[in-house]
Amino acid sequence: MGQLKAFFCVLCASTLFLGCETDSSEFKPGYSGSYGELLVVVPQSIWDSPTGDSIFTLFNKPQFGLPQQESPFTVIHVKSEKFSSVLTSHRNVFYVDIEKKYTGQEPTYVLQKNKWAKGQVVVEFTAPNSSSFIELLTKDIGHITGLFANAELNRLMLKNKKFGSKELNTQILEKQGLKLFVQKDMRVEKNKDGVLWLRLEREMPKGGYQHQISQGILVFKQPYTSKMQFLDTNIRVTIDSILKAEIPGPNVGDYMGVADTYIRPDYRESNFKNNFAKSAVGLWEMKGNFFGGPFYELTILHPNKQEIVYVYGYVFAPQFNKREYLREVKAVMHSITFPEPK
Repeated sequence: MGQLKAFFCVLCASTLFLGCETDSSEFKPGYSGSYGELLVVVPQSIWDSPTGDSIFTLFNKPQFGLPQQESPFTVIHVKSEKFSSVLTSHRNVFYVDIEKKYTGQEPTYVLQKNKWAKGQVVVEFTAPNSSSFIELLTKDIGHITGLFANAELNRLMLKNKKFGSKELNTQILEKQGLKLFVQKDMRVEKNKDGVLWLRLEREMPKGGYQHQISQGILVFKQPYTSKMQFLDTNIRVTIDSILKAEIPGPNVGDYMGVADTYIRPDYRESNFKNNFAKSAVGLWEMKGNFFGGPFYELTILHPNKQEIVYVYGYVFAPQFNKREYLREVKAVMHSITFPEPK
């Protein structure tokens, strides 16, 4: 564990990214760091102890639904005494303060936005001792990582709003009655009644060769007739049938489908912008072929209560880690809103 932790104890990248949020009352720099990075600020003595091992382990649990082991964030440790200058502007900061002066107090944490930089998210944790700190962190790790994950999604959505094709957004609104913000260079593969397929195809170098990266989003609607449509099994059958009809493979008879032989999709109820919804993460495969990748799916009850909107996003990047590519897809999906018809 010590060697693995030491590997992550590196300084964050110095390249600055302009923050998306603005604060006219203060002159603050834009946040720094790369997507998915999380700065953990804690004294070296704590980081080298079992408490530090627990912090590392909790933030590095494998993210469900990815074909290889990847954690939700890239954890970078910074000694408390070294946390100054450019490091204070990092996009995501988890600051730990364990001191005897908090004796008699309950461990707690607070969320602060724009503390040292525009668009920054900081979670400050205080506790009287290590045992109470780890107890609360273990209990609330899902909520804490969710705060950072939502911040990353919001940054991507604002980026798409600024750099994505406004013309394409308008075409989608006019044809589908949905408002969303596409990624830069995303194109429409299909835009017909009730069905939208967006794609982004690119290549990235690795090992001296160029490798394909594919991201896509399929949106379709069905009449809402029964609560039974939101059962996990019925969602899966519906998604499979539409994928088979709308996303063909490279050879005749090939088609995209949900892969659940080894990992069953994880379905969860959620509130999507005040609309009942279910989300799912899992793996897809090309039926009749031998490749696949991760997917993320939303099943949303339309505000008109007469339609169900299915939003399915996928990633194909066999030579690369997929966490950030899937996060990009989710950002487009989560930007969807349902304007009132004119």
